[in-house]
Formats: sequence, C-alpha cells, structure tokens
Amino acid sequence: MNPLVSIVTPSYNQAQFLEETIQSVLGQDYEPLEYVIVDDGSTDGSVGIVERYADRLAWWTAQENRGQVPAVNRGFRHATGEYMAYLNSDDTLLPGAVSRMTGELESDPGLLLVYGDARYTDESSQVTGYLPSREFDVATMVRSADNHVVQPSTMWRREAWERFGPFDERGWYFFDFEFFLQFPPERVRRIPEPLSTYRIHAEAKSTGAFATRLARDHARLADAFFTSERLPATARRYVREGRSSAYLLGAEFAYEGLDLRRARRYALTGLRLHPRHASRRWISLAAKSLLPRRAVRGLRERRRR
Repeated sequence: MNPLVSIVTPSYNQAQFLEETIQSVLGQDYEPLEYVIVDDGSTDGSVGIVERYADRLAWWTAQENRGQVPAVNRGFRHATGEYMAYLNSDDTLLPGAVSRMTGELESDPGLLLVYGDARYTDESSQVTGYLPSREFDVATMVRSADNHVVQPSTMWRREAWERFGPFDERGWYFFDFEFFLQFPPERVRRIPEPLSTYRIHAEAKSTGAFATRLARDHARLADAFFTSERLPATARRYVREGRSSAYLLGAEFAYEGLDLRRARRYALTGLRLHPRHASRRWISLAAKSLLPRRAVRGLRERRRR
C-alpha cells in the first residue's frame, strides 16, 4: 500500500482562485491522499467554496485571522501522513505531481525532501513563464539570501517535520526558506521538471503591494535566523555576507514601497556588514533614499514608461 500523503492549504480571501487549487489536489492520481484546509478568516465567500468539498476533505476549519504561518501549522497538527506538503490557495499542483514526488521519496529511503520547478500563471490561469528551481546549495542560498526551492513543488517526510518544524510563526515570507535550509543537502533531491503553478497577481506576497512587509521580513531573516543555531554549521562562515544580502534586498523592497528611511537604514546596514557588496546598485539606492518621496515616485514612474 502507498504511504499516506498529507497536503495542507491555508486560505485567506482567495475565493477567485481557491476552487482551482482544491480541484488540482483532489484530482491527483495518487491514493491515499489526506487534504486539510484552514480558512484564516476569509470574508469573500471562500468558506462556501470549501464547504462544497467538505466530504472529500480529511479536516477543515474556519478560524479568526491569525496569518498564513499559524494557519499552515494548525493544518499540519491535523495531518497524519508519512509525506507532507502545503499548497497556497492561489497555486495549483500539476497532474501527476504527487505521484512524481512520492515516487522519488520511495525510491530512496534516505531522502527527506524533494522539489521541482513550476509554471508561472496569471489571474486568468494563463501560463506566463517558467520558474526553474535550482540545485540545493546551502552556502549559495545563505550568501545570497535567496531560496533555490520552489515551494509549491515540494514534499518532505514526516521525519523532517519532526526534526525541523513547525514553521516559525514570527515569519511572514521566509518561513519555508528557513525550514528548507536546515535539511542536510545529501538528503535532498531536485526534480528538474514542473510540478505546480505559481500564480502572480495583485495580492500575491511576492508583489510590490507588500513591499514594506517583504522588507521587514528580510531584516528578520538576517537577524533572527541567520544568527540562530538553526542555521547549518556549514553555512555559518557566510553569516555576515548573508545578512548583508538580506538587508540590501530588503532595502530595495522598502524603496519600492516608498519607505525611504527604512530603505536607507537597511542599505547602510547591509554595506556595513559586508563592504564588498558595495556597488553602484546599492550606493545609488542609498543615495536615492535621501530624496523626497515625491521625487522618488516620479523617478519610478519615468522608469516604467
């Protein structure tokens, strides 16, 4: 008999996309599959969509809004599968994705994590591009503060969740990156093919609509995770460089969100942590952050023309 797979979907005001997400999970060709949904206080009709599929779910609930990470953690507390994954309510699994990932895990009992690529889609579910994952290189990921793992195309063993989970509820964007970084590289395998869709839309976390929150989470990554015991020992020699990268990237997001004081502070912090990162890109950003917001807004508008 195949091992049980548990998939958790956190959902908050994504009624426009939620049903497609649910159908992509329930339509997988793998059994047994345990699907858990946690609605995090939606007010847009999402709960009604979940209710239509309630008889095919292992468990679901609607709670007061607490945020994505607590919702995912709560879902996993009700999951019992040997293999685990989560899928946000604006993404989808491609047909056969669960079978493909479980097949890799079954082929090598030493593996803890497998992950693949994704296809970018837009609000109308049209494919707009390709999102390749990259090899699991912990040193490079830390030095650049950049996740090589495409989250909706991941699956891990329960053993890994028990060792490295749950997700840090202080996190907003990088909580999964921090989780993945703790995996021993020799127990991770990349599958170089698309397994999911990754949707880009106006309310996606990775867009400019949340620029300041993205900036703050870059700083949290630098100060709370890169300096903690959870960072693998093999990557600790790169802590200052990684913290610098996180602060500099956070400065860009703060600048995008017109939070200019934060942009300047983060840029200067990043350059102080690792002076070798000094380049025209970051020095220019620090200088432009001294301009009035109206002038910065004008620069951005001219750039977009």
